[in-house]
Amino acid sequence: MTQETIQKIRVPLNDWQINSGIVGFLNILGNAEKLDKVDFSAQEIRFDPAILEGFENDYFNYFIRLYEKTTSWYKITSFKEKIEKYEAEDFQSFDEKALEDLNEYITKIAKYYIKANSYKSVYPLVANETDIETIGKELKTISKLKAKETFEARRGELIAEVKERFQVIKAIIAYFEDEEVKRHICAKNVLYTVIRNGWDGVSALNPQTKEKDVYKDFYAYYVAPCIEYLEAEKGKYKFSCSTCNEPIKNMDNTFSFLVATGFDTKRKNSHAWNHLNDLALCPICKLIYACVPAGFLYVYSQGIFVNANASVDELQRIREQLEIEMFQLNEIGQREVNVYVALIRTLNEEKNRLVNHELADIQVVRFENESYRFTLLPKRILQVLAVSRNHLNALIKTGFKEGNVQVNLYQTVLQKLFNSENLFTFIHKLLLYKATHVLTLYYGVVHVEKIIQINQEFLGGVKPMEKLSQDELGKIRGAGWHFKQAYKNSRKVDGIVYKLLNALKINNRDGFMDILLNCYSYQGRQVPKWFIQIFEDEETFKTIGYSFVAGIIGEEYKGENE
Repeated sequence: MTQETIQKIRVPLNDWQINSGIVGFLNILGNAEKLDKVDFSAQEIRFDPAILEGFENDYFNYFIRLYEKTTSWYKITSFKEKIEKYEAEDFQSFDEKALEDLNEYITKIAKYYIKANSYKSVYPLVANETDIETIGKELKTISKLKAKETFEARRGELIAEVKERFQVIKAIIAYFEDEEVKRHICAKNVLYTVIRNGWDGVSALNPQTKEKDVYKDFYAYYVAPCIEYLEAEKGKYKFSCSTCNEPIKNMDNTFSFLVATGFDTKRKNSHAWNHLNDLALCPICKLIYACVPAGFLYVYSQGIFVNANASVDELQRIREQLEIEMFQLNEIGQREVNVYVALIRTLNEEKNRLVNHELADIQVVRFENESYRFTLLPKRILQVLAVSRNHLNALIKTGFKEGNVQVNLYQTVLQKLFNSENLFTFIHKLLLYKATHVLTLYYGVVHVEKIIQINQEFLGGVKPMEKLSQDELGKIRGAGWHFKQAYKNSRKVDGIVYKLLNALKINNRDGFMDILLNCYSYQGRQVPKWFIQIFEDEETFKTIGYSFVAGIIGEEYKGENE
């Protein structure tokens, strides 16, 4: 931050974290329709301090608008649609399953959240005469049907009870739909589910805070110090802000509030040089860092930010495109991997936009498992992603269960490509699971074949090699399927598959060829000509080998429309 005059504050682009804060700051102002008070240039923004008036409201309003449907408040109030539906049709479609859903809503949503501590702390802040806690206690579930009872036999009695419960639930929903109630409850919701991913332990997220109103707490901790700083005489300040180099009074404002990047300077002073912390912030930079969660885009526990720092405009444009893609994906329910799907679609869109210009390397910052992961996507990886778009899309809803962990093929393939890893180890695992008939598999051999083709594109960008065409790979897979038909004993085929996979795993080309020669000799057939190429290099060997094994394990090859 550089204060040119009292009227304008300058914030230049810097590292990924301050850049995400700048983008978040602009998103918040855009939502509040205050961008007309911001001046843009390629590498910086300048804004009028008047923007800070009411910024605490702008801050939470942005998160509430963007993440409203992920909040517990929405879980409570969205039940209104079901009530209206059943009442409109005079409960004709209300059945035993609907009764179970109603009881689950009462216990796991309505009663649970009404008595939650974060909700109870809000009730005194709202000028609403409804005694919501008493209503929550009085709301009871409807007794379950006994063993020999049917819903239809007791339909009249049960529907009467349902109508009574609906009246109570309507009162609960009406309370939470009150503007002031929504304002405070939703602010609490996004604070704990989204904002906490970026900063924690201070202001409204300080467990010891005495201020129950998160808006006032945010203002007191982040906004008020900025106003005081701008009005202060800084001539005698002896220290400098680590981010913008502006003078600061003391070293009290540290980076400790930032999740996964800051540290407690009092408890962990060994993190600093010579055990003395020399990193501190001015209040303006601290406010910008508080906007980091608005620069990232979060889905459940995953977040993403594309640090395309060529300009402020490009940072904003990619973030806006990510948000558009994310909303579209949420509409069709691809929640498990929508962070990655949205990223790839956005990068492809950016590549198409720059069709007549060279696309620069892009840094992607991912937030997963409460830590940041950094990937610099070089141009060759971006090219692989663009060429392999259709193959990647086919993997979106595929995966398998490994212990208690759900593994998604799309996400795993992208993570490996982001890290510039080839996919042979993953391909081996997928084929081995198929060969051993693991039950919790939600993919087909055709999906493994697509991963092999993606891997070919990746390898072609890493080292000079002659790629096998999709038609050639298809014929190799078809040869595997015809190879299997010569054996009536499936166990014998399984044994051959294990031997071939072991040879591929240890890169034993001679052993792989010996198995083929023995098998084709037994069948009285000639070894297909493609296998001569396995001696060219390791990558060609494994590409041909895994395609052949995929043909043995899978169904008959029918081309790209399979």
